[in-house]
Amino acid sequence: MSEPIARLVSAAASARGDRFTIEVLGIESALLMERAALAVAHEVVARWPGRRVVALCGPGNNGGDGLAMARQLHGWGVKVEAWLVGERRGGVAQAQIRMAEAVGVAVGVGLPEPIRDPEVVAVDALLGTGSAGAPRGAIAAGVSWLLGHVGPVVAIDLPTGVDADSGEIAGEAVRAALTVTMQASKPGLHITPGRERAGEVVIAAIGLREDPADGGAGAAILVDPGLVRGWLEALRPGAHKGERGHVGVIAGSPETPGAAVLAATAALRCGAGLVTLGAREVAGAAAMIAHRPELMLQTWSEGQVIVGADVLVVGPGLTREQDRAGLAALWAEDPRPALWDASALLAIPLELRPGGPRVLTPHPGEAAGLLRRLGHAGASSGSVQGARRRAVTRLSAAIEAVVVLKGEGTLIAEGERLAIAVSGGPGLATAGSGDCLSGFIAALMARGLSPWAAALAGVHVHGVAGELAVAAHPGALALDLTALAGAAMVAAAEHPRMPRRRLG
Repeated sequence: MSEPIARLVSAAASARGDRFTIEVLGIESALLMERAALAVAHEVVARWPGRRVVALCGPGNNGGDGLAMARQLHGWGVKVEAWLVGERRGGVAQAQIRMAEAVGVAVGVGLPEPIRDPEVVAVDALLGTGSAGAPRGAIAAGVSWLLGHVGPVVAIDLPTGVDADSGEIAGEAVRAALTVTMQASKPGLHITPGRERAGEVVIAAIGLREDPADGGAGAAILVDPGLVRGWLEALRPGAHKGERGHVGVIAGSPETPGAAVLAATAALRCGAGLVTLGAREVAGAAAMIAHRPELMLQTWSEGQVIVGADVLVVGPGLTREQDRAGLAALWAEDPRPALWDASALLAIPLELRPGGPRVLTPHPGEAAGLLRRLGHAGASSGSVQGARRRAVTRLSAAIEAVVVLKGEGTLIAEGERLAIAVSGGPGLATAGSGDCLSGFIAALMARGLSPWAAALAGVHVHGVAGELAVAAHPGALALDLTALAGAAMVAAAEHPRMPRRRLG
């Protein structure tokens, strides 16, 4: 049975699977290489028929894949050449060189002259998933050559320079239009910044098998639209509003009341039966619901925080320090599931364990602020963006909460679990979008999903709503996302950013 597409495999697990398949099951390495090369060759001719192909081949097995692919393309009548980049070639690569030359493939040493023809397809076969750190020497020169290439680039297994597990880029990294990865996709192909270097991802089922002794350490998943659809369909519709959960929203300072309305409206649109806005003074909050009469109002103070609510949203628009008074006690003492966002993240007493299940939804700047408070003095928005997996897993472990790190390819972490969103895009880059996400996740918790499942489902629904909003109106605003929540919840159980599997 093939790997589920949503399951991602670490570089170490991939290497263990290689060894198990070859040494225990007895499937020869040369056969696996032939299958890998054949999968890449098929993708190249299917997408760019009749094009000239230039393959840059490194000294290891990835280079061997490139040489085998060149030999197969040559046999199909494709004009192809292979270039040997780097030295100290292993025995497998040497055997592939001999076979390629024997059938007439043009094999050069070093790098070709720059090619200014956009019709030429270049293949990155420099390094595979076993590499780490910035490319050096001849390999770095090969990466620079590929970055300067004006035609499409295809990466075998992983764009050179991208970390397979984290998506981090230590130096330069190849920018591919297509990555053909073997047997299972890798986290780094879907985590920013590696995500935008991978292009479209195709999984080639070449016959590798997972080592049964592998405990799955370092594993991650993509947020599978089919799984989310199943969770949402299993939620009880509710015979009355009381069966659909009650969300309390503590949000909105006088200067930023819209954040509260957006979060509350999003919770309603995602199916919460009741939503109550908490305010220090009801009179001051009445304007918040002038256009949303379905909402309720309730004053709150320390120890009396929206009585009757099953789940809380804490933080959107709480920009004044006095409006955050009492939140530290709420974090540590209130046992109800709660989503904490925006300004409320400043009020979390990080030295105290949460009093109940918590979901945090920081953007990179807010995540950096939390990391600095946890002792990572150099943390910044830029450093978080460059190492998103490390940032989100550190926060989740330290704070003992589900952490949703917003951004392109939103990450969700809980302990050792990591999930990567496939939905989303420019439609979410608008003021108030994060407030809507808070309401979506809280509503799904109120309706019965666990914090982990609600975070995955809420992030996916939020992303699809953003995609639908852009398709309907290029100038869509955050409130438009709430109106599209229902359509997003019943959207297709597939998504174009999920990898495609190539069989055979």
